[in-house]
Amino acid sequence: MRIFDLKHFAMPAVFVGVLIFAVFCGDFMSYELKSGFYTLSLIIKDCLIFSLPFLIFSLIYNSASKFGKGTLKFIILIVPLICCSNFINTMLSYLFGSLFINFGIIGNSIVKMNREIAELIPMFQLNLPKLISNDIALLSGFLFGFASSFLKNECSTKVSALFSRFQSYFFRILTPIMPLFILGTTLKLQHDGMLSSICSDYLPILLAFIVSAYGIVLLQLSLLSSFNFREFMRYIKNIAPAVIAGFGSMSSSAALPLSIKAAEDNSRDKDNAAIIIPTTVNIHLVGDCFFIPMTALAIMASLGIEAPSFSTYLLFAFYFVLAKFAVAAVPGGGILVMIPILQNYLNFNADMLGLITAIYILFDSFVTACNVAGNGAMAVIFDRIATKSLSTKS
Repeated sequence: MRIFDLKHFAMPAVFVGVLIFAVFCGDFMSYELKSGFYTLSLIIKDCLIFSLPFLIFSLIYNSASKFGKGTLKFIILIVPLICCSNFINTMLSYLFGSLFINFGIIGNSIVKMNREIAELIPMFQLNLPKLISNDIALLSGFLFGFASSFLKNECSTKVSALFSRFQSYFFRILTPIMPLFILGTTLKLQHDGMLSSICSDYLPILLAFIVSAYGIVLLQLSLLSSFNFREFMRYIKNIAPAVIAGFGSMSSSAALPLSIKAAEDNSRDKDNAAIIIPTTVNIHLVGDCFFIPMTALAIMASLGIEAPSFSTYLLFAFYFVLAKFAVAAVPGGGILVMIPILQNYLNFNADMLGLITAIYILFDSFVTACNVAGNGAMAVIFDRIATKSLSTKS
């Protein structure tokens, strides 16, 4: 199996190319042309937000409906395990983010727009109505999905297949237009004088993220190896190919075969690896749990906005963890389903959402690689628990 497949780097190359184009060519483009691209970007965003509840429902419905009657014990074990891991990591990001902000490592510069140039505004906006909230879509997807898993009749099978086709068409349309969405958002940041600040002001976020998120994963592997250096390096060696594939493809799904192979090599029972990795690949996301909240806190601090209270962040973390079950398996998908949550619970406006989207896309390779590494550690944890508490072969 090839690790360094050039196709894994195609999408990151496109995104980087879009960012470079906006940086170096933005000043030479007319205001009208940039406004047109920004309008197109907002149209894509509006359509995406409008369709997100339906996508979230279908993703969660299909995930929940895959759990059959004979896997109730598995559900009782793995779902709380994933939720606890995501929740703990999200809360740790609040702790680390607050510490880094207090020490002036991140969020210590206020990003200001260049008011000497007219602010870039769109030609028009769709302002599509919101037919159903994402919260309702999340909860109803769980309920109907689990109910369907116990029915397993012809109707539920057809519904699941219909949702699968919807998801396939959705991602098939979304993937090629994502560069246009990023281009419009980036041109907006470049025109308003914010793009240069991202690299200078927000690069420390990447370093803080690497120290905290990757540090947590390495600590987990150290504990699992009982601080035996040889065993620890064996875990690292087995996980590394999947991490590299995830870094290049910006997709945990693209690294799935390598992740399964790593989990098999690191697990005592290979059947456990076949269960845990496909289940957690898009819902157990250590990198997202650290990067998105830390970046959100840094943006709020850099703009002089007071950090959310612990109770507010606790509510944000609850819905953040639920939304992990509906993350789109495309580059940048981790931030897409979080847009409404950032709006509702951290009061992010359109400019702040555009900023965090650009930062996330810019550093998505590092986030995805951490997600893959975190799932590698989770596979070992699940293997230890499963071999003691239940038989996964039944």
